[in-house]
Amino acid sequence: MIGRRCMAQNSRILKILIVHNSLNDGTSMSGVLKHYLLMARAWVDMGHQVDFMMAKAGFPQVASQLPFCGRLCSDPIFDASEYIDQTWRYFPAFGFRLISAHLVSSSCDYGIVYASNFLIFEVYPALIMARRCKAKLVVKIQHLLHSQAGRHSFFDRLFLKSEKWSMRLACRHADLIMCLSRPVEKDFTALAAQLKLKERKAHVIGCGLDFTEIDDTPREQAQFDLVFLGRMHEQKGVFDLAEVWGMVLKNRPKSRMVVIGEGPHRKALMEGFEARGLLDSVTFTGGIDEGTKNKLLRQSRLGLSLSFEEGWGLSVTEFLAAGLPVVAYELPVFKELFADVLHFVPMKSKLQAAQAVLSLLDDSGEMERSGTNGKVHAREFKYQEVAQQEFQLMKGLFAED
Repeated sequence: MIGRRCMAQNSRILKILIVHNSLNDGTSMSGVLKHYLLMARAWVDMGHQVDFMMAKAGFPQVASQLPFCGRLCSDPIFDASEYIDQTWRYFPAFGFRLISAHLVSSSCDYGIVYASNFLIFEVYPALIMARRCKAKLVVKIQHLLHSQAGRHSFFDRLFLKSEKWSMRLACRHADLIMCLSRPVEKDFTALAAQLKLKERKAHVIGCGLDFTEIDDTPREQAQFDLVFLGRMHEQKGVFDLAEVWGMVLKNRPKSRMVVIGEGPHRKALMEGFEARGLLDSVTFTGGIDEGTKNKLLRQSRLGLSLSFEEGWGLSVTEFLAAGLPVVAYELPVFKELFADVLHFVPMKSKLQAAQAVLSLLDDSGEMERSGTNGKVHAREFKYQEVAQQEFQLMKGLFAED
């Protein structure tokens, strides 16, 4: 384990550095970054200090919401929004961020260094910063790539190999390991056994939302029958979307859909819609701010999730919080978290997904009941409670000091 250190000169104040080296851009906000902005806000409200180590491209998002949080630059150059569909360009940025902790200049008075994801370019820099500061190392696993089928490309194989490196570093050096959900914990335990690593306790602590923003956004007359929200990536099921929507449109030719999100496959997705003659019925927003996103959710009737793999499913939680019924592929994590409020269809069953969408759109009573029940259920996931649970675990690391 990494060397021990007292919380700070004032034992009641904890100084936390969140390492968030994922692909940030100046346009949209990932679910992981949104989550940690909420965690940081809660911990600051509790009287602690939180800084972020991240690419400069993400600075405006932190500065606009948390101007009181410090920012250490791990990458002054790369902005993912400029090369969103050119995945190969990401790797120089990943390489630079991997070694960023050796280059960044900062004071070493952190008590906690927190890797916000299980990517090697977050876990390794967090380890180096923790060693430099003689701080506790905390790792949160959002999901594991090894649990995802269909990752066979050269870049996928690099990510899978690097995930094994992250696993070894975390199991050997982390003072605290957390998983986003029980299915993620199960995947973590299986991978540790596969790599013959010493068994480590992983605490399961989920994700929360700030419901103020969506509650303060008035519901408007529906402009869209269906909304799809998420990163434009094949693992989110984006290449199933055109076929599902085509079947819906065949039965309801005046329907409209809004697709919210950015990612490497948005261009290919739009080309697929154009090839099917569906483009005129769909609005693609790309990356948008939170206020615009909430307004579009309030203008929609039904949410759709076609993800093949999720550690949690923040977009589904946001659908529910907005009072939308949701049709989703039957993922283990969704069955655990949302069993009573989602309308499930078998994995990759595009026909049944379209049928479920059509059935709900034709049943206003069920739409209202489902939306109301989902909205109540979503309120179980408050970010303040999640932040308190994580803080208590981090605080416990200093009990023996």
